[in-house]
Amino acid sequence: AASHTHDFATAGFGTKVIHVGQEPDAVTGAVSVPISMSTTFAQASPGVVSGTDSALSYHKGYEYSRTNNPTRAAFEMALAGAEGGKHGLAFASGMSATTAIIHLLKQGDHVISIDDV
Repeated sequence: AASHTHDFATAGFGTKVIHVGQEPDAVTGAVSVPISMSTTFAQASPGVVSGTDSALSYHKGYEYSRTNNPTRAAFEMALAGAEGGKHGLAFASGMSATTAIIHLLKQGDHVISIDDV
C-alpha cells in the first residue's frame, strides 16, 4: 500500500488542521478517522504492547482505551500539528490534565493557585 504520509511543516494553518493526524485508515481506506469504540486491544501478552512505532495502527500500540486509542492518537497529532508542536496531549477531564501537570513537579517547586482546589 502506498504511504500517504506528508510533511506539513511548511503548510498553512488551515491545511494542517484538516490533514495532520488524518491518514487514511489502513483497514477500510476511510479518509476520516473512525471513532474507536473498543475498550481493550489485542496484546501479544498481558502488559506487552506491540507496534508502538505506528501511532495509528489498529491492533498494535494500544492496550486499553483509558491509556490511548486510535481516535485519541489522531486527535493528539492534529492538535500538535495545529499548534506547531511535536506532540499533543488530550485528557478526559480538567482534573486529569491537572493531575498530569502536578506529577511534573519536584520537591521544592512552588505553585500559585486559587484556594478551592
